[in-house]
Amino acid sequence: MSAAPPDKATIVAAVMDDLLALDVDTDDATVGVARIVAASGGVFAGTPVVREIVARVGVRTRALVAEGGAVADGTPVLELGGPLAAIRGVAPLALTWVTRCTAVASGAVPSEAGNPIDAYAARLSAQAAVGHDEPSFHLEIDPAAGMDATAVTDHEG
Repeated sequence: MSAAPPDKATIVAAVMDDLLALDVDTDDATVGVARIVAASGGVFAGTPVVREIVARVGVRTRALVAEGGAVADGTPVLELGGPLAAIRGVAPLALTWVTRCTAVASGAVPSEAGNPIDAYAARLSAQAAVGHDEPSFHLEIDPAAGMDATAVTDHEG
């Protein structure tokens, strides 16, 4: 199922407080690639939100799974490229939002009334079966970039 994503202004309004709280190391210019990987299954959602969040710190995204697509444990869903310090700094916020959107799209948590991002994710819902709790994701940093792949650990909503 597909649905029009919220516009950029709506996304920025929803995430601005969290964006302002980010602490990104701007002294480290090392660039590389990382992937957001599903740690459990569900209906994937959140690309537009993550794209807007990471772009604010100079990180690019490439979707590896379509919005509303089913994902299983171990499925890479998004690729991030850019300064590794920025990726590490923004990863917890990106993981929080992709987890939230996927949980709503998967039917693991109800959509919050009046929340336009939840409403978008709910429209993607196929009401797929999920595990005993909501979906989760983690970040994998390309080891070729010389960074510890465990710099950002599993994150659950």
